[in-house]
Amino acid sequence: MYRVLIVDDEVLVRVGLKTTIDWENIGFTVVAEASNGEQGYEQYKKYKPDVIITDIRMPKKDGLWLVEQARKENPDVKILVLTCYDEFSYARKALKVGADDYILKSEVEDEELISIMNKIKNKIEAQNRKKDKHIKVRKNTNDMKRALFDDMIKLDFVIDDKLKERCKNLEFPYINTKFVFLSIVVNNENVSKEDVDRIRQINQAVMNIFYEQLSERNIEYLFTIADKKYNFLLSSSKLSISELKRIFLSVENAAKQYFDTPVNVVYINPVKELSELEQIYKQYTKKSQILFYKTEHNASIIIINNITFNDVNVFDLKNEYNKQVIEYIGQENLDASNKLIIEVSKYFRENIINPKTAKIFYSNLVGDIFNSFGQLFVNNKDINNLEYYHYQIINCGNQEGIIELFNGLIGKVIEVLQNLTHDHSKLLVNRAINYIENNYQQKISLEDVAMDLNLSKHYLCNIFKKDIGKTMSLYINELRIEQAKKMLLKPDNKIKEIFEKVGFSNQQYFSKVFKKITGMTVMEYKEKQKYKINM
Repeated sequence: MYRVLIVDDEVLVRVGLKTTIDWENIGFTVVAEASNGEQGYEQYKKYKPDVIITDIRMPKKDGLWLVEQARKENPDVKILVLTCYDEFSYARKALKVGADDYILKSEVEDEELISIMNKIKNKIEAQNRKKDKHIKVRKNTNDMKRALFDDMIKLDFVIDDKLKERCKNLEFPYINTKFVFLSIVVNNENVSKEDVDRIRQINQAVMNIFYEQLSERNIEYLFTIADKKYNFLLSSSKLSISELKRIFLSVENAAKQYFDTPVNVVYINPVKELSELEQIYKQYTKKSQILFYKTEHNASIIIINNITFNDVNVFDLKNEYNKQVIEYIGQENLDASNKLIIEVSKYFRENIINPKTAKIFYSNLVGDIFNSFGQLFVNNKDINNLEYYHYQIINCGNQEGIIELFNGLIGKVIEVLQNLTHDHSKLLVNRAINYIENNYQQKISLEDVAMDLNLSKHYLCNIFKKDIGKTMSLYINELRIEQAKKMLLKPDNKIKEIFEKVGFSNQQYFSKVFKKITGMTVMEYKEKQKYKINM
């Protein structure tokens, strides 16, 4: 069914048009009506009808205005103008500004209206067949262009006879021309990620604007799509930096105006020799990664010839940031955790760190989060597995996406920590105590206990103190001193042997801890115990 919008300021005319004929019988359905041009335009934008039937003389905005607005929005919409004998000059004006046909109000009868609507339907169907054919041809051509570009990459741009023939078939010049590599990313931050169809429509519309710009200048192209990027190889003898900038600005302005969508473009200086393409493409693929640091909220056009990425020691960054992030998560401090993620991300961006290095850091960090807290949410359906997060990081096209990924993960982990039952925390503390009691003779630390339980040391320390009322380090030392006190009751046990048996690394530190906990030196304690025994 083709959709019809009726616009007339007279209610009886609108009712008459809706009831004069059996619209559905001839392949149409009336989807909306309006009483003036302004209201009609709003209904047009809402329902996107295939046909508009409109009066000319109406209050507020008239039919001529509506015809002009609708025609600007959609060159293919069919417009039938209603007129009277004494308004024929208006009908001529309507035809000039874009109406397809007119009909006298006195002739709006069954046969006349049905005849005109059938003609309009035939035009729509012929137009659709032409569109379908054009889309099919264009799709086939685009498939061939993508395949040729992919094969050129695989063969390092060594153009053999077969590739030359394919270039000729696509009218893609490869001699006496200039080449340019470029990438375009359409940012859809204003569209819900779940609205896949809308994102696809916007992307295609923006790319169509780009294709039209190339066509107007007789610039041929091959392309491929990877990581949400449209990658192009342009070819034309007239390629220049100034011309490219004009094209990119036109695309950027159109995308912003029509879709409120920013675009990011990166490109490299034009080259003349086909033999240069292999080396230039390798440079381009490395430097085009600068898009990783471009935000989705702002448009950017970047020539990347002079871009140089820096490197940094990932292990130094890991030592500086990972422990802090884990500590803040253990303290259930979401704001501080996210602030650290943003801080290190800002460091990567401002120092133009190689995106591969940045992704290694992020991947290590997510691994540390799972090592520290994974046991607590192993069966939590709201948190994906470690492999999922690694995959998302490695394949994410921009840094903002990774920051968003971490914000979500950290928020969910902290929520798990906050919702842990007392019994679960008590179980973990009991396991920690059991480990301590079986290993206190060794040189164990908080890190050793946390590692055995597969928990963050900061989180373990937090729940241990809440449950026991003292830090784990103090608990370990008190246990060791209690055991030492028992050993001191036996005369044969020497102090230099005791401190090692209860897990202290040297006698001086043992003596210091002993006095701090008991209030006495080791010798004072021994003398006191002797005195008690002798009494």
